[in-house]
Amino acid sequence: MIDTSANLERFNSLAADWDDNPRRAGIARAVAAAMVTALPLASGMRALEYGCGTGLVSVLLADRLAHVVAADIAPNMLRVLEDKCRRSGLAHIETRRLDLTTDPPPAERFDLIFTSMTLHHIENVAAVLEALAGLLKPGGWLALADLDSEDGSFHGPNIPGVAHHGFERPWLMDVLRKLGLANVDALTADTVHKVGADGTARDYTIFLITAQRAV
Repeated sequence: MIDTSANLERFNSLAADWDDNPRRAGIARAVAAAMVTALPLASGMRALEYGCGTGLVSVLLADRLAHVVAADIAPNMLRVLEDKCRRSGLAHIETRRLDLTTDPPPAERFDLIFTSMTLHHIENVAAVLEALAGLLKPGGWLALADLDSEDGSFHGPNIPGVAHHGFERPWLMDVLRKLGLANVDALTADTVHKVGADGTARDYTIFLITAQRAV
C-alpha cells in the first residue's frame, strides 16, 4: 500500500528545483501540445489540473482557458507555482491543495480536467478517476497523460510514492467507459529516451487518453 505521506514528503522536498529538470519541462511541453491537438480547447473553459506540481502544463495552457484550478497535495509545489503566476501575471490560475484520496471533491464543475504524470503515484486510480469524472460538466473533457506500462526502470527501485509502473491503455480506457464517459481515445504524446535505473537506455512512451462526459 502506498502511503500518501511518501508522495507529500518527496514532492515537497523537490519543489524548489523541480523545474530545473529539462526532461520534465519537455514532457510538459509535449503533453500540452498533444492536448491542444486532441481537445476542443476554448477561451471560455474552466479547467482543473489534478496533481499539477509546479504547474508546468497549466502555465502552458493558461492562455487558451478562462480559469485554471491547479491542485496538488504538496504545498511547496503550489508555492512555486504561485510565484511563477505572480511573476508572469497569470491571475487566472488559482492554486488549491487537494487530495482526492482523502478530501471531499470540490463543489464546482469543470469544462476540462487534466492530469500529467500523476496517476502512477495514485494507488486506487479507478476511485480517483470516478471522482474526476464526477467533477465534469455535461460535455466536459477529461485528459490523462502518463507512462505506458514499463518494467520499473523509469523511476528505479525504492522511489517513494510510485504506485504503478505505467498503465495499459486499454485498461484505463475501459475504466473511463465504465464511468459513462464517451469519445474515449488515445494517442502517444511523447517518447522519452532515458537511461533507466539498470543503466540501459530505453524509450519510454507517454500516452494522452481523452474522454468526454455526455451532454
